[in-house]
Amino acid sequence: MEELKRTRRITIGVIVFLAVIIIGANTIKKQKNIYKYLPQQMIEELILVYQVTPEEAVDLLKDTVSTVFVDLRSIYDYEKGKLDNAINIPIPMLLDDDNKKLFDTWKKDSVKVVFYGNDQLQANAPWMMMYQLGYTNTVTLMGGKEYMDLQMAGLLSENSTYETEKPAVDYKAILAKGGNNSKTVTTVAPKKTVVVRKKKKKAAEGGC
Repeated sequence: MEELKRTRRITIGVIVFLAVIIIGANTIKKQKNIYKYLPQQMIEELILVYQVTPEEAVDLLKDTVSTVFVDLRSIYDYEKGKLDNAINIPIPMLLDDDNKKLFDTWKKDSVKVVFYGNDQLQANAPWMMMYQLGYTNTVTLMGGKEYMDLQMAGLLSENSTYETEKPAVDYKAILAKGGNNSKTVTTVAPKKTVVVRKKKKKAAEGGC
């Protein structure tokens, strides 16, 4: 009887173990197909996919039917200063169930979703992730909110470039300035120091 019980326990354990393996294998198989694009394809898409310029964003912000601006920053930054009609979805909350439903609805209704952060770099990675998940109706705001603020203040021109990175030091300007105002520096050879050794005095000799 005890042997029969032990055999049943072993059988049940094996069945549970196999079930876990099968479920895990199916889960991994599904996760492999979660992304639509390979990394190399995403790099190409990042270059090819059209980005909204601050000039265009001025008009798109008024169109609340076919365009949605998503502020990816923290709630604190959003409350401190946001674009008109923009909604706040911080980056860690993008894949929450409620937010995924929003993105599904926007994609179904062909609504353009414009991601923005303080600068464009802050929006690039979240956009790449959502684009890989199939939300191809998403784009980024060129230059981010910093350039958008300049546009609103009328400080951007048609020839403005929306640099995503600014060097801490403009070495090119420094080198150009140094080349124009170069001064000849005369190097003076150091004087040689001659060390003179003092002769030791001889001890006085005694005698008669």
